[in-house]
Amino acid sequence: MRRDRKQEIDFNALIDAAYDYRFLLARGYSYSQALDVIAQRYMLNRYGKLLLFRCVHSITYVYETLKKITCKCVDYSSYGLLVVDFYNILLTVIALLENSDVFLCDDCLIRDLRGSKLRSGERTFLTESYNILANIFQQCNSFREIVIVGDKNVSHSLEDIKSFANTLSSRLKEAKVTCVLSTKPDATAISYAQMENSIIASTDSVIIEKSRKILPLTTLILNQIKVKPLLDFSQLFGLSCPTCLQNS
Repeated sequence: MRRDRKQEIDFNALIDAAYDYRFLLARGYSYSQALDVIAQRYMLNRYGKLLLFRCVHSITYVYETLKKITCKCVDYSSYGLLVVDFYNILLTVIALLENSDVFLCDDCLIRDLRGSKLRSGERTFLTESYNILANIFQQCNSFREIVIVGDKNVSHSLEDIKSFANTLSSRLKEAKVTCVLSTKPDATAISYAQMENSIIASTDSVIIEKSRKILPLTTLILNQIKVKPLLDFSQLFGLSCPTCLQNS
């Protein structure tokens, strides 16, 4: 059993719930309304509800997101600025390293079900996580500037973000790496992601909706380190992810 799962999950029921949840979204229900109906009908626990909320979206959202995804290195040269939603990305990388539950969501992005803060003992994964991220950036090495946006309210955030920035600076000699700590990191990330010629690495649906282009960093990392998602919602709903996101 993987680390995140507190009990065995009836995935057949979860899949049925996902179809019904998506149907209600298509009928105009809000996310909260649809989730309440489906959770009651299928008697979903917190795990099941969180899974649907994070991984199943309206059809409109999915298609708009897929149009924003750019994952070929040759295409990155047209984007001068890469914005990194620091803890959003970092915590999913740690989830992958810990063999926690991760899912390929219907928008072709990898997400986990963990919280938004580092757990006790997870700091031992930081150096490895930074190197994995740096490897991905180094393979493309097309960005003139990288802005790392972190949550100022998180303990050790200054130490964490500087350490990651130093790792990137040592590997990406041509890129200017900047750290930004904010008490409102989502709003700050969005402000950068709306700039011309910018692309953002994030799986936060609110940030994605308001950004120009998306770097599917968590999915690229999953493919690189050969981890298999617990469920593939894109396949479940018959959606085709970009070829470069397909796990061979």
